[in-house]
Amino acid sequence: MLRERPLQLPRPLISEWDWQRTARCRSVDVDVFYDGETLSEVAAKAICADCPVVEECRDYAVAANEPHGIWGGLSPSERVQYRWRQGVVLRVGLTRQRTL
Repeated sequence: MLRERPLQLPRPLISEWDWQRTARCRSVDVDVFYDGETLSEVAAKAICADCPVVEECRDYAVAANEPHGIWGGLSPSERVQYRWRQGVVLRVGLTRQRTL
């Protein structure tokens, strides 16, 4: 049986979370990102598409194995596909490492 490694969140330093300060979603009702309805998902992804920190957000959600909501323009199932397709191990702190 395969076991997932425990989640290692970033240290509680502003430098680890600073990217969130410029995210477009900060001024949007959070329900748009967690509603689960198709129209909300389309609206959330449109917000993400124009966000200056979409990559940081996506990388965080993939690395943290975030199970809910739209993060970085991706749904939970899309994040799983992204992780496998990219063959990238992301550590929270946003360092990309290719797997061999």
